[in-house]
Amino acid sequence: MQYNRSTLRHLIVRALQRNTFTAEQPIRVRLRGCVVLLEGSVSHPDLIPEAVATVESVAPFLRVYSRLRIRREDVLA
Repeated sequence: MQYNRSTLRHLIVRALQRNTFTAEQPIRVRLRGCVVLLEGSVSHPDLIPEAVATVESVAPFLRVYSRLRIRREDVLA
């Protein structure tokens, strides 16, 4: 089954926005073939696997890689 890239990206971004844990996090989504790259920063380390799991629940046929980082000011607080 073939998916339109913009539609697939929209579904992934929408899922991250609907997830109460990731909704307020500045996460960018990039699609490269069958790979999804998550980039940006999150406020807590637990949000990295949460974001990955959210994407995998929408598109289990894609490989998801995280380049998410924890915001330094949140770690020091």
